[in-house]
Amino acid sequence: MICPHWLAILWLGIIGATSAWAAENATVSPAKLVAGAFILECESGQICESVAKAVEKRGGTLRRTFNSDVFHGISVQLSNLTAEEDKKALVAQFKGIKGTWPVQGLAQSSDSTAKSQPEDKLEEKSTPGQGGGELLEKRLAATPKTYKRHKCLRGRAEDDHVESPWNHLMTHVDKLHKEGYMGSGIKIAVVDTGVDYNHPALGGCFGPACKVATGDNFSNEGDKGDPLDCHGHGTIVASILAGHDKAKGFVGVAPNATIMAYRVLNCRATGSEDDMIAGWLKAKEDGAQIIISSSGFEGQNWAQRPLAMVASRIVASGVPCIVGLGNMQNEGLFFTLNPATGRGVTAVNSFARTDVALEDRGTYSIGNRSEPVEFMFAPGWRGPRDWDKEWRPLHDVDADFGDKPDDDLMGGKDVPIAIDDWTYLERNCKLSPGNSSNGFDQDLVGRIALIRQTPETKNCNFYDRVRNAVARGAAHILAWQDDPTYVMVERKDAKRVRAIGITGSDVGRAMARALAASAPVTARRIGRMRIETGYIAARSAYGPTWDMDIKPNVGAPGQDVPVAYKDGGYGSQSGTSYAGPLVAGVLALMAEVRGTFDPALLNSLLMSTAEPQNEDGRPITVVQQGGGLVKAWEAAHATTLVEPGALTFNDTDNRVRSIGLRITNTGKTEVTYQLSNLAATTLYTFASGSIRPSSGEAVNATANIKLSQTSVVVGPGQSVTVDVSAADPSGLDAKRLPLWSGWVAIKGSDGRKLTVPYLGLGGSLRSATVLDPASALRTLANSEFVLPDPPNGQKPGPSGEIKQSRAAIRGPAISTEIDLVLGSPQLRVDIVPLDLCSASGPVNAKRVGSRAAAGFAKRSNTTELDLSKACVPDSMVTEVSGVKSIGQLPGYPNHHVKRGSVQLDWAGEFAPGQYAPPGRYKIVARALSIMGEAANEAHWQIIESPVFSISYTHNGPSSPKLSQSSADFWAKYFTDNPNLPQPDWDKFYAKNPGLRKPNATAGGAPAAGNSAKE
Repeated sequence: MICPHWLAILWLGIIGATSAWAAENATVSPAKLVAGAFILECESGQICESVAKAVEKRGGTLRRTFNSDVFHGISVQLSNLTAEEDKKALVAQFKGIKGTWPVQGLAQSSDSTAKSQPEDKLEEKSTPGQGGGELLEKRLAATPKTYKRHKCLRGRAEDDHVESPWNHLMTHVDKLHKEGYMGSGIKIAVVDTGVDYNHPALGGCFGPACKVATGDNFSNEGDKGDPLDCHGHGTIVASILAGHDKAKGFVGVAPNATIMAYRVLNCRATGSEDDMIAGWLKAKEDGAQIIISSSGFEGQNWAQRPLAMVASRIVASGVPCIVGLGNMQNEGLFFTLNPATGRGVTAVNSFARTDVALEDRGTYSIGNRSEPVEFMFAPGWRGPRDWDKEWRPLHDVDADFGDKPDDDLMGGKDVPIAIDDWTYLERNCKLSPGNSSNGFDQDLVGRIALIRQTPETKNCNFYDRVRNAVARGAAHILAWQDDPTYVMVERKDAKRVRAIGITGSDVGRAMARALAASAPVTARRIGRMRIETGYIAARSAYGPTWDMDIKPNVGAPGQDVPVAYKDGGYGSQSGTSYAGPLVAGVLALMAEVRGTFDPALLNSLLMSTAEPQNEDGRPITVVQQGGGLVKAWEAAHATTLVEPGALTFNDTDNRVRSIGLRITNTGKTEVTYQLSNLAATTLYTFASGSIRPSSGEAVNATANIKLSQTSVVVGPGQSVTVDVSAADPSGLDAKRLPLWSGWVAIKGSDGRKLTVPYLGLGGSLRSATVLDPASALRTLANSEFVLPDPPNGQKPGPSGEIKQSRAAIRGPAISTEIDLVLGSPQLRVDIVPLDLCSASGPVNAKRVGSRAAAGFAKRSNTTELDLSKACVPDSMVTEVSGVKSIGQLPGYPNHHVKRGSVQLDWAGEFAPGQYAPPGRYKIVARALSIMGEAANEAHWQIIESPVFSISYTHNGPSSPKLSQSSADFWAKYFTDNPNLPQPDWDKFYAKNPGLRKPNATAGGAPAAGNSAKE
């Protein structure tokens, strides 16, 4: 599609002043526009090249070139284009500009803190600096020594066992590892803050023979080509994905995969959208088979933003892409991260594991029994946890004090004191067991001391008995009680103890009974407990997108997961950023097993084999968990395929009548499938009486799901299609937009279980309120603003003849807010004059700039012109949908806008380099409804400000010169925005001899001799 007025649109983002007036109430957003920067998509690379040359010829600059088979485009800095040039003439040369977007800047993400905990850090080692090509060249060199080392690093993931962490057990990654699947030969790109390739878990080097084999740096810091992480976020992502360090017991999901690192954010985790797009496209160009990114723009919730669009196209080209859903759960429904919003992109939410008292597995053997008995126990809390896997004999310390396994409890004093306080022990405990004239016999060396945690006998309490056992040489303590939770021993008080744990009374009593019967008991730890269930983590988000696309697709462990930090440390972190790389690793293992990277197939398998999780006895909504908790082994080995992987029925206005669900049996035997409806919790989008999305009030109502067949028989290699239709739950308030969801459950006679998520919405998204009628536009009521004279030398309206009241608000710009309670496909903000006159104008007409005239009527008995009687020539006005506008605010119209407060700053500019005449105005905001049609006036929502008036400093009756405060404001403004067209400061201060010059700065601030042509 041709966009004939692209530069006429692009000028809108060039100049925008920050208002001191609204600083108190300004809404902080992680995404801000990069002044004067735009992304353009072209129909071909040749068109982009021509546009770039034309922009540079006229003073603009080229930021990025995107020459990809999925996206032909450029990003440009248009700030230096002068207002005098005819931009339409420039545009007329080109046919084939498909789209334009202002460049967004990314502030630090909400889970980007990635600092190593001191107690977990490895030995400090030097890290090469980021400056200097010589250092980079040395790091990139793949010497034979480096290659040999790399081979060793890769091999050890297969040859040496590292105990699976809890998040691998929860998702069955460990089962694929046991089968030998480690992601070997698979190239996975990490698009983030870079990767600390010096970390031992990430190979210790960078180059073709290393784990981190290739990459690039698109951030505004560091050496080009060097993706070394100076923040830490990307290193954590890479470690979860593919890390491996046997010495520290650390392993990632795909430890033998090759990492491709693309740094798109700087040391503060900030960057720009065009840099991020460049990183994604370079990863595809370099041959990445999977791309993972945990960076983006929170809450944008649109698939049509450029970054999400690029990710979608990469998926469509055959490369699976995975992105965390976001961490702003407190923002409620419809608040997902761009580019997780991309169509086909695997969006991942974060699960926490279900709390369990006993999280480790052990086994014990009595006498000569050939079959050991497995039991559960918990390592000591805030105490030693060094349980190894050696068999050790047990000794019942309670029996030494005369207690029997089945004795009733007796009240006693429980006062924890230091274990080494032997004098207390001698004063308060019966010390005959293990006591000798020379102190304590070392009869418990190499044994596990079995102690009931709550004996509370009159002889000696639990802590005293622990001290007794330690004094006798015990380094392993196993406590037991009826309701085991944890056993607490401070590390400083347990210097001689290697491991402390606790188990239930059934296990402890059985062990004690056997020992009382003189039967030897031995025990050892065998691993972590497999916790199969979870709940939605605190650092998570809600879907779906505004297009009602199901997001998230799946959930994965992301709370307190084990990670590696940059500079060699280890610890744990939380956030969807750290759930995403686990899923990326799972997709790599699935591809290794199945021999395909088909994104649609892998995504469908991932979602259909995931397990929906419950909360309070009901399945958690699909808009929080998608298909459910990922199960890697089941996804990799599934023999039943379903298409599509998710069923979206849209809202009531746009209801999809029926969706065909195709079930394919790829196995070798016939399978009978039973189909049923598994309904999830329904959530109201709005709280009662509210127009803003919330975290969702749960409703005990489910959709009416109909299946054309509930039982089908499918032969090997055959497929059957079942039609699925849905109707809204009855009895609900449609104005509150109830989101209903669930799964079509499929149970096969082969023992396999699948689920296909579905989603719909009761009510009309198009009819829902988008613009809050109580937006802060009302604060402009009856206000009079005196703006600084335009910096380009224009003098709108007459000089020295307009009355300006003492109560007038003087400042650099008018600032206010509008509040979008929902997103909008398009937002317009028009400047509407209240008073119009014919081109000839009334008496005392004055020229405005060089293009238009404005009229003023003199006040009676005075020579001053009355601002309230000013008028704007109708030749300056364009009527759009009944709104008579002289133009829009800089940056508008804006497309696919996120919900939330939108800051509006207006310094008088209504067109490139042109400023509005003094007079009375309104600001009129128009938002297109979700799923609305732009050509349909009924689909737009409008709010307008009260009347306010503007004039400029020179309009005042005393015709004052520019004030020092205004001069200082503009000096700082242009210093902070060096890419904007800079005034000729020498000429400026020559015309204003009474103004002081600030000191020169790197940004081109006004100082003597520092002249930049406007």
